[in-house]
Amino acid sequence: MQSDVRAVLQYIPSFRGKIFVLVLNAARMPELALAEALLDLIALQQVGVRLVVISTGSGEAKIDHLLIDGELKWQAAALDAGSVSAILNRGQLALIESPGLPFLGDEVVGLAAGLGAAKLISLIPGPTEGGNAISSEDAVAWKGDGATLLNRAGEVCAGGIPRVHLLDESRQGVLMDELFSNEGVGVMVYADDYLSIRPIAPDDISELLAMVGRSMRDAHLVPRSYEEIETSLQDFLVLTIDGNVVGCVALHPSDEPKCAEVACLYVKQSHGGQGYGHLLVEAAEKRAGELGIPWVFALSTRAVDYFTGMLGYNSCPVEEIPFARQELLKASGRESLVIRKKIAS
Repeated sequence: MQSDVRAVLQYIPSFRGKIFVLVLNAARMPELALAEALLDLIALQQVGVRLVVISTGSGEAKIDHLLIDGELKWQAAALDAGSVSAILNRGQLALIESPGLPFLGDEVVGLAAGLGAAKLISLIPGPTEGGNAISSEDAVAWKGDGATLLNRAGEVCAGGIPRVHLLDESRQGVLMDELFSNEGVGVMVYADDYLSIRPIAPDDISELLAMVGRSMRDAHLVPRSYEEIETSLQDFLVLTIDGNVVGCVALHPSDEPKCAEVACLYVKQSHGGQGYGHLLVEAAEKRAGELGIPWVFALSTRAVDYFTGMLGYNSCPVEEIPFARQELLKASGRESLVIRKKIAS
């Protein structure tokens, strides 16, 4: 599981009181992976998650005996929302044993929807495609490997269950690593506000400074103080994953000439490679368009190839950017290259 304790702890209040439906085939799972899953269920129950476990395998795994040995509070249930709700209201885990039941079949989905489950979690044989997180719309339209599975998960999610998780049943600790991490270790199909880019709020400033502090110390980003950000809050956007700030960008407008600088672009290392930097730059460019700004520029020492190769920027003479910015660049002693892009009107 990730080492970002703050990110882990923020899930506990958001999970408390929520219903998670877990579908697994205990008879098929490796012994150690099953043992870890049961330990994870104990932890989830302890933080207040209301659990429904649907066991679709044969009785060979004796999952009821394992639940007893694990000292979980549980009771056997029928595949009926009313009887399951009664068990959950007593603070117990509801165990439904239904061999051969499809893990994303209509009966499972109907039960989860009827309970108002926040998550439908399926432990499946091996990993699947789709990345760490994919919207229900994109999952329904998925054409690559695993299309049948993702298409169905997207339909389920769009049908009223906020999140569907598809996890490798052979991986030890997969539940905790998936549920208490922004990025997870399986595929999550979502229909709610998992990822968003929004204006920075005053409460985000300290988190932003902590996030970009290392790059500022290494001279990869221009140093900024709390006060500098506070006085230009309107320039900053942050990208959040499940409410955690994991990236940022700033757009600093100028009147002479009329343009804007795309600056302070940063994504946490733990969230790299997901295209979030691209999303942040696009959001800054969109804001520039809304402000009637004809072109934007950026100064970079390390990301020039990224901007020119991926984002459509071109080199630009330093004399064409605002004079005040030229002076600051000279005073900093940084050997940054200037790149710019025209904003479609």
